[in-house]
Amino acid sequence: MREGNEATLNFYLSNFTDVSSLVAAIRRIHYGGGNTNTTGGLRLMRTEIFNRANGDRPDVKDVAILITDGEPTREVDRLPGEVAAIKRRSIRIMGVGVTNKVRF
Repeated sequence: MREGNEATLNFYLSNFTDVSSLVAAIRRIHYGGGNTNTTGGLRLMRTEIFNRANGDRPDVKDVAILITDGEPTREVDRLPGEVAAIKRRSIRIMGVGVTNKVRF
């Protein structure tokens, strides 16, 4: 299976108690190229990251940074529904485009 077909969770924020450990974990994330499953990544974020059992704090606003090449290639037909579910949860997403294919 090519990487990017499925969303992958590398860690929960609740695994860290200091900034330097978190930064080190972020630097260890492997980028494998391949497909872009934006929908799967957003769904994983909504259900696993912004989840009280995994460290989400109800008194803190939910904010995510989406780094994208601008070309979702998997589950594209499900993307609008996932975006609607995220909006219903009031999760704020900041997007960072890394190619010239990103559209605003």
